[in-house]
Amino acid sequence: MTATEQAKAQRTRTRLGRGFRLVWSSASVSSVGDGAFTVAVPLLAAYLTRDPLAVSLVSAAAAAPWFLVGFWSGAIVDRLPRRAVMITADVVRALSLVALVGLALPHVASPVALAVVAFLVVSGQCFFDAAAQALLPQVVGRDGDTLTKANGQLFAGETVGKTLVGPPLGGYTFALAPWAPFAVDAVSFAASAGFLGGVRKTPAPEVPERQNLRNAVREGFAYLFRSRELVLLSLCLMAFNVGYNLAYATLVLFAKDSLGVSDFGFGLLIAASAIGAVVAGWIASPLVRWVGTRGAVVGAGVVQAAGWVVIALTGTPWLAWAGFVLLGAGSTLVTVAVVSARQQVVPNHLLGRVVSAFRLIGNGVAPLGSVAGGLIASASGFRAPLLVAPALLVLAMAALGILLARTSK
Repeated sequence: MTATEQAKAQRTRTRLGRGFRLVWSSASVSSVGDGAFTVAVPLLAAYLTRDPLAVSLVSAAAAAPWFLVGFWSGAIVDRLPRRAVMITADVVRALSLVALVGLALPHVASPVALAVVAFLVVSGQCFFDAAAQALLPQVVGRDGDTLTKANGQLFAGETVGKTLVGPPLGGYTFALAPWAPFAVDAVSFAASAGFLGGVRKTPAPEVPERQNLRNAVREGFAYLFRSRELVLLSLCLMAFNVGYNLAYATLVLFAKDSLGVSDFGFGLLIAASAIGAVVAGWIASPLVRWVGTRGAVVGAGVVQAAGWVVIALTGTPWLAWAGFVLLGAGSTLVTVAVVSARQQVVPNHLLGRVVSAFRLIGNGVAPLGSVAGGLIASASGFRAPLLVAPALLVLAMAALGILLARTSK
């Protein structure tokens, strides 16, 4: 094949097409509402109570579905058309948020109600994300560079909405009315479902006759545990998420008390992470090709640790802003690296279950990080979780990095 033919073949492989643009649009518009929701939940929790443990329990409720619901979501996704699962998840999340708005308008919302709605919204995300990750190879194919490029653009677009546009919008609308950011998120889910309606229908994966749900879940876990590298990558993701949740659980209290930011200012701080996320998303493909999946995942953990140290040791929002840039870069890099690795090697009929098994390990214990962050903040102050998290991250990533290096020998 000539150089010209090779270049043409490469362009063909990396032309992502209309289906991907619709999936990208769905994820991007939904992420704007998610960004508003991410800021509005802790703000509403802090508005309803100043108890650090109560605030952290709301964060724990938002993280709990990865363990309680994620366990089954992949097996269900692998029995149904992935596009239909995503649309249904959008509709359920929109209705849950409408219910919360109905409680907030007459000022009868409580931390318990907020925790329940957060649990339902993230439960929908468990199904949506498993289906989306399984759908993407059907939309763009399984070529490694194409998948990495598609995931990089997808997560960059999501992060712009979730951290650049959504958080300031959430902080600003919360300052106008506590219910407003949740209404924004409900509208975003409705728009997301509309974009997905234009994606070409794909058939449900073939399911072996008489295979019950429990056996289907077991099959996904069995595939995951046969791969030492996938298991270690899931443990890296677990360390990454526990560290993040530990520090983030009471971050809103630290930002208000130590940095002196307003509701809108807190949204602007979260928005700073979009800069790092966008840069990481667009350079993820060559970066992963250069350092490999293992190097990218371990490096992302170290970058997150550095971000928390910067935020903890600064006394002004302007310096903390740089720490949030690092957090955004680390989160996008680890997501692109692990998702692309899974999509390349896992068969289509197992992908939803393996994604859920992987995320059960990677996200399932994250609520413990939130609770630990609340307990540490209660005992030692709001700054303490921001220093404990990076120490744990560096130790975990060093140990897992050594084990990952041994798998390649």
